[in-house]
Parts: sequence; structure tokens; C-alpha cells
Amino acid sequence: MEENNNQELDKKHICFEGHCWKKCLAMLCAAFLGGFLAFYFVADQMAERYHRNFFNPKHFEKRMFHDMDKMYKRDMKAFDDAFKKFDKIPAIKNRDLAMPVFMMDSVKIKTEFEDDKFNIIIGLKPFQDDADKVNYNVEGRKLTVFGNSEVKDKNFEQDVAFSQDFILPENADTANITKEKDGHKLVISVPLKD
Repeated sequence: MEENNNQELDKKHICFEGHCWKKCLAMLCAAFLGGFLAFYFVADQMAERYHRNFFNPKHFEKRMFHDMDKMYKRDMKAFDDAFKKFDKIPAIKNRDLAMPVFMMDSVKIKTEFEDDKFNIIIGLKPFQDDADKVNYNVEGRKLTVFGNSEVKDKNFEQDVAFSQDFILPENADTANITKEKDGHKLVISVPLKD
């Protein structure tokens, strides 16, 4: 019996000896896989934290608007510096280059529905608040609003003109259109039939 036990131990020892390289390979693979997964986990956490801090839409939007404000301030400073240089040149005076105030204001037109009326509101500032310089014409459902004016400043003269078409609603009463001045605005009202 003792011989059987010795033979069994020898077989186990022989079997262990034959598979030793397989166990080493398995342990090496397990160690490599464990190290790889640990590295991947740490790198993923770092990338997530970086992404959360720098690519958050709120932070990105805030940075974008901040950059736009900086660019605007830089451009306005350059614009001011350019005009300050003209003061130093004796042959050119700022009044020769200055644009009249009316040039900066374009013709402003707004439309709205109010109390069964379709209103077209025109700013009269470019026309020196003269409502007679703005007129309208109706052809079917198309209303054309147009105006022109000659503006004179000290050393400057310019013609201001505009024309804009509006398609009126199907129930527009084109026979009863009114034109009324309201402060610095002209209101052209088109009544709507029921």
C-alpha cells in the first residue's frame, strides 16, 4: 500500500512538473490583464474628469462669450486708436470724415396685427420726420411702401430711398387703408374684414 501511495505522489509530482509552464503562462496573462485593466480604469477616470471640466457646455459657452467680448473690446480700441491718429494729421480734420447722424440710422420698418388691423410702422428719422416723403401703392394683395428724401448736412448731401413689398392677408380691406403720423413714426393701417 505504501508503494501505491508513493506511486500516486510520484504521478502528481510528474503531472505538476509537466504543467508548470502552463501555470506560469496563465499567471503571467492574469498579471498582464490585471495591470492593463487597472491602467485603463485610471486613464478613463482622468479623461472623464478632464472632459467634465473643460468640455462642459456651460463652461464652453461662458468661455466663448468671454472671448467674443475680448475681441469686441480689442476691435473697438483699434477703431478708437485709428480715429485718434487723424487728430495728429493737420491736413485731415475729423469733421471732413465724420458721417452725419442720419447716415447711421437706416429706415426701420416693423409690422404687427392689432385690433383687426395689419399695421406697417415706418421710422421717419431718415426722412426728417416728414410723413409726406413716405407713400404706398396697392396692387391686388401686394402693398408697396416706398419713400425718398434728400438730406443735406454742412458739407454733405445724400439721397435716402427705400421700397418694400408686403403681401396682405386675404381678408384685407385695401379700399380703407389709412396713413397716420405717430411721433417719429408713420403707421400705415390696413383694416381686416371679418
